[in-house]
Amino acid sequence: MSYAVKDTKEFSHPVADVAAAAGETITQLGGKRSKKDAGIAGEVHADFNKEIGGRAFTNRVHLIARVTGDATRGSVVLEAYPVDPLGNQLQFGVVGEPAKLVTGAIWQRLEARLAPAAK
Repeated sequence: MSYAVKDTKEFSHPVADVAAAAGETITQLGGKRSKKDAGIAGEVHADFNKEIGGRAFTNRVHLIARVTGDATRGSVVLEAYPVDPLGNQLQFGVVGEPAKLVTGAIWQRLEARLAPAAK
């Protein structure tokens, strides 16, 4: 059984706006830039230390957010998995679904922020 989560969503906003919103959302929810972050354009690595947006969970989670797109649409891929204190991916001993909790909170905040304007 894999505890990893990988999900993609598209937004009808320019890729620069989507990337900025994704980075700010991750930081606002308590994500800390990871040592694994290679500084690749459009990619952010962050660690969540058993908490997201004030909500506690049982395992640490490593998140990778990749943003791609063009001047009219942006796409975000979130990949998350539980890790041990050294940053190694956990294959067993995970309580609950911490990766799903992290990605769900990020999607909820990102979708609200990038919701289409009311006409």
